[in-house]
Amino acid sequence: MAQQIGEQAGYYHLPIGDVEVIAISDGTVPVSASGLLNHDERIPELLKKDFLSDTVETSINTYLIKTGKSLILVDAGSGNLFGPVHGGALVSSLEKAGFKPEEVTDILITHIHLDHTGGLSSDGRMIFPNAIIHINQKEIDFWQSHEKPDHSDTRGIISNRKSYLNFKPYLQAGKVRSFQRDTTLFPGISTHEYAGHTAGHTVYELQSKGQRLLFWGDLIHVASIQFSDAGILNEYDFDKLKAAAQRKKAYAEAANSECIIAADHISFPGIGHIRQVATGYVWVPINYQTGK
Repeated sequence: MAQQIGEQAGYYHLPIGDVEVIAISDGTVPVSASGLLNHDERIPELLKKDFLSDTVETSINTYLIKTGKSLILVDAGSGNLFGPVHGGALVSSLEKAGFKPEEVTDILITHIHLDHTGGLSSDGRMIFPNAIIHINQKEIDFWQSHEKPDHSDTRGIISNRKSYLNFKPYLQAGKVRSFQRDTTLFPGISTHEYAGHTAGHTVYELQSKGQRLLFWGDLIHVASIQFSDAGILNEYDFDKLKAAAQRKKAYAEAANSECIIAADHISFPGIGHIRQVATGYVWVPINYQTGK
């Protein structure tokens, strides 16, 4: 059973030029910040500064891009892969926002992990039967070579194999369109490879009327810690040093360009700007607006 959002709305609308972006909550999952971030000695102090304990209730955000012809989802949440309590609220939140899963025309996948492709299917049944999946071919290649268990499997491979299996029904149905380099998928929507967290981790960019929004996927997990130093290592980054370099690059680019960021694990709706300071970077959430 999916997590119940309760009195939380589970969605938030934001205009980007002529395009409407809607943050859709898949719920949250509690995460040990120390365990996730390699037990860096700075973690307790950084958490305390933001009034947090080591167990951080981490948002699982997805995003809907509403254009004139398409309804495009960015990532698909966790489905039931975190169990009956955590995550799994995507469909409920989507329906509260006024949309049905079968209305989704396309899904942009940043990478194949539990909380990004777990919600694509359930027991082999596609949750979004009319959608075309767009994904970096390197992600598919990696998981096809690791689909079957092996004694050399890392913790990240073992824990995320189910996320590939929940992606696989779309592959078998011919509903996957892969890309192999940075490209334009739709007018105003392009891809940028930021491999490191996974083999083909991808950032998606939306542009409309001079405004830019970057969908960051898993470039960052715990904002209170990782904005202080891009080099703090993440246990689930498959190539930890490369992922750290990608974070550093992404932070600088976002701060210099003043573009809008949508991050899957920053507190819902996970949309804001990044500003550079002497001690690193700080997250500046978007100002709440009613849309009226």
